[in-house]
Amino acid sequence: MQRNCRDSLSSRSTVGTQRRQQRRALIARGIMSLAAVVLLTGMLPSLAGAGQDLGQFCWTLEPFVDTLRLSVTQADGDAALFELHARWRATAAAGEQAAGGAGPATYQLLGAGTASDSLTQPGSIDLALDAVHNTTFFGGNRSCNFFAVINNLFTLSGSWTLQCPGTTPFTTQGTFTFLSSCPVAD
Repeated sequence: MQRNCRDSLSSRSTVGTQRRQQRRALIARGIMSLAAVVLLTGMLPSLAGAGQDLGQFCWTLEPFVDTLRLSVTQADGDAALFELHARWRATAAAGEQAAGGAGPATYQLLGAGTASDSLTQPGSIDLALDAVHNTTFFGGNRSCNFFAVINNLFTLSGSWTLQCPGTTPFTTQGTFTFLSSCPVAD
């Protein structure tokens, strides 16, 4: 008895077609499962960036000789909050002006604060910190409140205000100018 090659091929092609369909179904199911995992992961709050050190950044506090160095860390949680650790320094020669007073002046303030996108000025970043020092500058006040608005996100510059409440209230303000690299001494 002779077999017809077509019968043999058709039975093999039927089995092969079923296997291909099963394989395609498994691949499709796998891709859909992966897509669902990616979608759900994107919808859930992520802690991947939380606690991440974003680096140190520096600004000058014009019109003064002061330099502000901030270490920025992304805070935990859903909101876009950033923890700030600050070192504020000034060395002003005689005739130069520091935010804390006329030179000659050498001082350092240490502080901590928070930065976030601005609710009142869309497209800007609000930055606030409390800085303390142990000098005779800033009207003799030991603690000062610093607030800045970065309203130019391309240059990371804006305006700043300093308030030192206490026995001798002290307030000043100026331009907050980003430095492309932090000075070694500051």
